[in-house]
This record gives sequence, C-alpha cells and structure tokens, in this order.
Amino acid sequence: MSIEVAGGRLGKLDLSGSVAPQPMPLPDMPATVWANPNVLRSRFHKEALRFFDCEAVLPVTGIESGISGLARLFQTWYGSMRVVLAEPSFDQWDKRFRRASHVVLDWPAELILEGEIPDCDVVVLGRPVNPTGQMSTLTQIQPLAQRLREQGGWLILDEAYLDWTGESSYTGHIKECPAIVLRSVAPFLGLAGANLAFVCAPQAVCTALLNEVGTQAVSSPQWWLALQYFAATDWRQQQIGLLKAQLQRLSQLWQQHSEWGDTECKLGGYFVCFAHPKGEQWAAKLEAMGILVRYYPIEEPMVRCGLPRNENEWLRLADAIAAL
Repeated sequence: MSIEVAGGRLGKLDLSGSVAPQPMPLPDMPATVWANPNVLRSRFHKEALRFFDCEAVLPVTGIESGISGLARLFQTWYGSMRVVLAEPSFDQWDKRFRRASHVVLDWPAELILEGEIPDCDVVVLGRPVNPTGQMSTLTQIQPLAQRLREQGGWLILDEAYLDWTGESSYTGHIKECPAIVLRSVAPFLGLAGANLAFVCAPQAVCTALLNEVGTQAVSSPQWWLALQYFAATDWRQQQIGLLKAQLQRLSQLWQQHSEWGDTECKLGGYFVCFAHPKGEQWAAKLEAMGILVRYYPIEEPMVRCGLPRNENEWLRLADAIAAL
C-alpha cells in the first residue's frame, strides 16, 4: 500500500519510489539514432551478451512487460502453473501471474533458500529482496535452479536492484544451470522514465518471449540508452559508493529519533526499510506533512523511505522525522 496525499504549501515530497536520486549523465542523443534501429539493435545484442555473459538477452519495455510476457508464455507452454513468490516481492508478480490464470502462493524467502518449498512449478525470488535487501548467494541459488529444472519447472530471479550491491549476477550461470533473470535500468541509473529492462534466459525462452512482447516493443532511443548503460563502467563504481554513503546518512537520520529503540534499519540501495511498532503511524504523520513513504502491511509491517535528491529535501525530511 502506498500512502499518497497532496502536500501542503511546500508541495509534495515523494520518497515512496525506488530510484537512485542522482541520474547518470547522458550525452546528447544523436538524431541519427531514430533512423538506424537495425544498426543499434545489432550493437545491442553484441554488447548485451558481453555485459550479462549469457546466451540470450531480450530487451523489454520495463520490468512489468517482462513479467506479463513470462506469465503469458508459461500459460501457452504449460497451462496453469503453481507459482511460489518469495515474500516480500514486487506486487506485479502476483497480479500478472494471477491474470494469466496461474495459481500463486506467497512463501517466506528464508524457507525457500533453506530448500523448504511447497509443491510448485515456478519460484520467483528477488535478488536482493525488495524492500528488505536480503541477498542470496550464487551457491544458494544454483541448487534451487537445478532442482526446479529437473522437475520441469523454472526459477525466476528478479535482479532489478542488483546493480547497487556490486554482487555478481546469476546471468553468467544460466547456461550451466538454467534459470530466468530479469534486470532493470531505471533504479541504478536514476532515470525514472527509462522504461527499459532485460530478460536473460536460455535462447528458447527469449525466442518464444519475443513473440509475446512483440518485435517492435523497444524503440531506437531505448537501444541507445542500453548501450550507454553497458558502457558506464567507471560511473558505475562511483554510483555504488555514493549510494552507500547516502544510505548510511538516511539510516542515521531515522536512528536519531527518540523512539527508535532497537529497530534495525535495512539498506535497499535507493531506500531504507524498517519495521517499528509505530511505523504505520509515522508513515501517516509524514503523509500529513506532504512527505510520501511506502508502508507495507505484510506479516511484519514495514516502512520504506527513499533517498532525498538534494539538501533541501534532506533538511525537510530531517525536520519531519524530528517532529514525529
């Protein structure tokens, strides 16, 4: 549930999202980009295979497009499947798979990583988990992927928030131990309008998924943006360091609250997340002050607060937390 209201005289400060506050600087896009989609497409596939180190990569117009395409593809291939979502998870996994007539079951991520999984055909696991930041290792993932494939099922890894961690992606292991991995551009690059994501999977999956999402789904400027993303090696390291410093600052800001107690502040790359007895009350009070955070009414209710974008926003948030 996202708490949204109009702000007061200062306007609304939206910290409910999950995108880096500082965007990657982009060069001016050449006008020729619009006229040469085939050239860009060819360059993309070459660079994508190198960047992700896997046999096939399919660009899609955002994570939701990839999720919807996979849900429809599985319905076409297998009919209704039993899908286990590691909780908490992005709500579109539940919505899109149910819409495609699959049976969806929420299951704790901890139990999945321990191998305690109910009978199912598909397991969807965030890496890291949003919003808790829980990170699974490649050695934990490989046996799970192997087990599901031996049963004729699939492991799907949502790695939309992986970039900030600096951890290795599972994409390099798809050939030896098949799974499906989704990656995203917008969160790490700080480009909320960059409606671009990637499905990394065995060639047969990407080929079939292309029929679901369409051959014209991705535009020439998106091919161009993908190439900027792949090439940003030095900036990537700078962004990781900057995000970690900002997360520490945001965590300390909340921990200075007089009623914080022993609450643990979990870092999610572009936000902090915590469970507190007054979490819902605090979220509502921030809402009344025109500051939007995200409240999760799950088994252990949590509040997620995103990173401010500038010093004025930092000061406004600090004053609001002090006034809770």
